[in-house]
Amino acid sequence: MKKLLSALTVAALVTSAFAFTDTNKALTYCVRNAGGNACVIIRDKLEFTIGTDFLHFPLGSGKWNGTLAGCTNASPVTDCIVTIRLHDN
Repeated sequence: MKKLLSALTVAALVTSAFAFTDTNKALTYCVRNAGGNACVIIRDKLEFTIGTDFLHFPLGSGKWNGTLAGCTNASPVTDCIVTIRLHDN
């Protein structure tokens, strides 16, 4: 029983240590500009519960490919349309 409690204690300590690591890394996003007429890249932003709402073009297969050309050639009407809340790093 002591070994089980000891193992559970170690597991709890390790898990809590990961809870305090910073998993939010500043990233680059493809978002609609303030004028609403183009998509532009912004850097060093964190996705967060507080901050400014942006309309972005999500990164992924069949979506934004992560390149400057892929963002600047995107449509602000059909591509940069997903709401995301971003905060400065």
